Amino acid sequence: MIDGHIHYADMLDPVRLDQLIQETGLKGIGLQCIPLKDDLPVEADAFAFAARSPVPVYIFGGIRRNLYALPPEELPRALQEEGKRLMELGCAGIKLLEGKPQIRKAHPIPDFDLPAWEPFWDFAEREQIPLYFHVNDPEEFWDREKISRHALESGWLYDETFVNNEDQYRQVIAVLRRHPGLRVVFPHFFFLSNQLSRLSGLLEQFPGMCIDITPGIELYYNLSRQRREAKEFFEQYQDRILYGTDIGARQVVRSRGERLSLPEAYSRINLIRGFLETDGDYILEADGEYVSEGPTRMYGLGLSEEILEKIYEKNFLEFLGEKPKALKDA
Repeated sequence: MIDGHIHYADMLDPVRLDQLIQETGLKGIGLQCIPLKDDLPVEADAFAFAARSPVPVYIFGGIRRNLYALPPEELPRALQEEGKRLMELGCAGIKLLEGKPQIRKAHPIPDFDLPAWEPFWDFAEREQIPLYFHVNDPEEFWDREKISRHALESGWLYDETFVNNEDQYRQVIAVLRRHPGLRVVFPHFFFLSNQLSRLSGLLEQFPGMCIDITPGIELYYNLSRQRREAKEFFEQYQDRILYGTDIGARQVVRSRGERLSLPEAYSRINLIRGFLETDGDYILEADGEYVSEGPTRMYGLGLSEEILEKIYEKNFLEFLGEKPKALKDA
């Protein structure tokens, strides 16, 4: 099993991440690098962990956000050079959190289908750079009556001053049409877990596109409510769905110096594996960690061992290419 969607910075404590790897039997990890406190890069932390890790580590570097303050005429080249810099560091790919509405509001990030981004997309397509591209957020983040307590406390209640989900889908689809060779994973089911037919249409249209099953927990509630359609979707796109947990995300996003919470990490893992592996209905209990609501009746997919093996490991390696760039202790 390879968890391709873990967040890391030294403050989380490498010993705790080591423990998680050993206790869960992971064969590799993907470290998604996003700046601490919005502007402090963490790639050096990820490379330091990779140097001591007993398993392969695939590092996805993040764009330095101070670039967005550059004059408009300088930004296109700067974004392309930033992509080159990250790959020359030894990254396996690039992490883009730029599509999260909260990040778009905090920084003058141009629309993704504007000329400012074209040199970056050209570079990523030409060099077949694996991208993890966070685009949008759950639709309930725009509705005070539907938003979860955790999301509300995290400051993720959005209003009209935030970029709209549909506007970002329009931008990103325009990019994919211009650059059909892009290799890109859209985490969190592209936030379309409640619109499976729409998501299916996009996967059919763009062969380089994949999705991952990293929570938001709403993803699992949405899929559980449409178990038959969800199981058919997983069977049809079994080669395009990647495993990820978002372990470390809360601590990194809050940037308060918190260490990795192992109980919360195991809560995420149990949520995902319980849903994918359980055949039929079961009760998801609140655990005071990641799962804050419950008990909730869920309807698991009971996927075959063949499909699980693809989701848990094979699809990640296929996405990275024939010779995925990993770092590990010699």
